[in-house]
Amino acid sequence: MLLTTLLTAAAVGFSAGVTPGPLQAVFLSYAVKGGWKKALPAAFAPLVSDAPVILIVLILLRSLPEVFLQILQIGGALFLLYLAWDSFKAFRQYHEVEEMGKTNGLQTLLKATLVNLLAPGPWLFWSLINGPNFLKAWSVSHGWGIAYLAVFYGTFVVVNILLIGLFSTVRRMGEKVRRGMLLASAVVLAGFAVYQLLAGLHLI
Repeated sequence: MLLTTLLTAAAVGFSAGVTPGPLQAVFLSYAVKGGWKKALPAAFAPLVSDAPVILIVLILLRSLPEVFLQILQIGGALFLLYLAWDSFKAFRQYHEVEEMGKTNGLQTLLKATLVNLLAPGPWLFWSLINGPNFLKAWSVSHGWGIAYLAVFYGTFVVVNILLIGLFSTVRRMGEKVRRGMLLASAVVLAGFAVYQLLAGLHLI
């Protein structure tokens, strides 16, 4: 029974890591602009952003009006547009890409955390999938609940680190490829922003 719970946590963590979303687009943008060392702190963003998400989802979210999620979606869309513009500027002014050294690890972590916190994905994910799984494990014993969280986030963070390592290899593929990936990250971020904005406005 415990093994099944842990395998479920690992499977859910892996799926959360590999599913394309705003956070993965941020990994791509930072890895291409600054390399894996600059992007690495972003891999730990879910450990910071998910704490209030878990607390609110497990205690309050079901009693809050639907407009709460709508506001999150719109705010997150605007922030994603800002990040898309940042990547596009790096594409246009390619020689300034190497100046990302001015951005420290804490800034990278905070930006990625804000993206994750304002995206509807974590809220829906914890409401529909991880919340019920965690509560089921917690109901057996607190140790099981803690083990579920440890395996889930351990898997999630490792997958994030692997993705950053994969994206950072683009830095060694030549200037044209790097510029193309910067443009791609800007387009992907903008695409997620438009989708999230339309969803927040109930247009799709």
